[in-house]
Amino acid sequence: MPRAARAEITLQAPLERVFELLVDFSAYGRWNPFVVDVTGAARAAEGVQMRFRLLWRAGRYIHSDERVTRVHPPADGAALVAWRYDSPLAHWGLLRSERVQTLRRLPNGHTAYTTEEVFHGPAAAFVPVQWVQAGFEAQARAMNDALSSS
Repeated sequence: MPRAARAEITLQAPLERVFELLVDFSAYGRWNPFVVDVTGAARAAEGVQMRFRLLWRAGRYIHSDERVTRVHPPADGAALVAWRYDSPLAHWGLLRSERVQTLRRLPNGHTAYTTEEVFHGPAAAFVPVQWVQAGFEAQARAMNDALSSS
């Protein structure tokens, strides 16, 4: 059975500003408490590979290799950015996942942000989903803070 992590928040910023924050990997270290560094790509673009440095337990870090699968810039009040897990475990068919982040313009000009990642495969049972969930929630709150302070 697949396992999933999901977070939602209403961001008090226009869709275009939220999208720019989301695709600017070079800035993640300044505002993102979950993905604290990205190497391999400065911006999200379909097909690019990157390595995320994630804050783990007790101040330790882990790395996650990812590949951008979709980038849909703002159009008709919506946008989307997605990437998939791209490590040896994925290549061997043991763990597959795609993180999909959607943006939707609200009538008041704010933006609804949703992020979800579903984990599949034999190794999915070992993914610390509660930790991923907490990271998604922390990132969503930090997005709001970063957008309101700029």
